[in-house]
Amino acid sequence: MNVVEALVAHHATLRQLYRQAETNPSKFDTFIQHLVVHHTMEEKYFYDLLQEFDEAEHDALEAVNEHHIIEMIIKDAEGFPRDHRNFPIKIEGLGEYTVHHLDEEEEEIFPLASQLFDAADLDTLGGLFEKAKDQLLGVSLPELPKALAAKFPGLYANAEAAQPQTRPRVSDTALGLGIGGLK
Repeated sequence: MNVVEALVAHHATLRQLYRQAETNPSKFDTFIQHLVVHHTMEEKYFYDLLQEFDEAEHDALEAVNEHHIIEMIIKDAEGFPRDHRNFPIKIEGLGEYTVHHLDEEEEEIFPLASQLFDAADLDTLGGLFEKAKDQLLGVSLPELPKALAAKFPGLYANAEAAQPQTRPRVSDTALGLGIGGLK
């Protein structure tokens, strides 16, 4: 899968996660995790290279700037109480801006990139994007030993799995990538 195809495929996942978070705010952190990983890998394996083409430099820099605007919206939502009646508005604002950004990439930037990059380079970048995305989204923490987890039944729903019930913070789900600067 080339990088444009990989990005478009993950865009579909981002749109789906946004729709899920709109109706179920508990899905918000998953949406954020995918969004942060997506932008980080998109910049590394796509925009950093695309901006080296004179005819694409402005569009690439504008897209990266939009990533930073999305990061500011994420930071605002991250600090907002999840049980507040206005939290769904935070989800909606982030989702609408994100979908606009994704649409713009698909309609304007990706077709240009498909013309500028060699097919082999697009394929190589696609493989790198997919591998990095899968690694970052697949990160799992070591489980507590079952005996220790059993001592904390209020924190661990299932001592067999020894996975905490608590909601991860966006900073945790961002996998240490630093939401304030995706590069």
